[in-house]
Amino acid sequence: MNLKLEETRSEGRNATKATRRILFLTAAASTVFGMLYLVGLTGKLIADGTIHSASSPPIQVVSAAIGLLWDATLLVMFVALRRQFATKNAVFADLGMVFMALVCATSSINWFVQLTLVPKITQASDPPLLLLIDIHHESSIMYAIEHLAWGVFYGLATIFMAVAIDGGRLETWIRWLFAAGGILSLLHVVGIMTATPAIIDLGYFAAGVLLPLTTMLMAIRFRRD
Repeated sequence: MNLKLEETRSEGRNATKATRRILFLTAAASTVFGMLYLVGLTGKLIADGTIHSASSPPIQVVSAAIGLLWDATLLVMFVALRRQFATKNAVFADLGMVFMALVCATSSINWFVQLTLVPKITQASDPPLLLLIDIHHESSIMYAIEHLAWGVFYGLATIFMAVAIDGGRLETWIRWLFAAGGILSLLHVVGIMTATPAIIDLGYFAAGVLLPLTTMLMAIRFRRD
């Protein structure tokens, strides 16, 4: 009886250790992807005077590949967060994980289209079709899908996960940064609906500044374990 109980406790400790290891690795990777995203936005702002301009084809391919990896990394991170903080606020952790799965699904479809179809259509010189699927055109379906993912779904994912997270000082910072990023992302959608550039840019700040800062703190927090 005691041996079986000890084995159960040992399995629980190993599972917790694996969860924290995954949280550290995914948080560190997400921080790198987020910093690359911020560098890209900064480069556009310096070169073109705006963050909304289209990049050159090679850079767009790299951006699409990074976007796919970032989406998958965030989903794995949120699954691990759900395991780490699924206590009395388990339902909020579940909701955060579900909405992050929607972010990953919708945004990954978009980036896969940018990576595979857009270069072919560009070479085929089909402007109407390119206008329909190019993420940089405001009338594009893919533009709408991407901002649905990183506006509505990401905003809800981070807000729900913020409610689920508890702990010490670092956890408090992570919780409030998640919540702030979620609120700005939802406001970003309002900006798109009202065509207000200043409000639209709040979403880019949430993804390019607040998210890397949040995941960097998470990497520091779980590196200690």
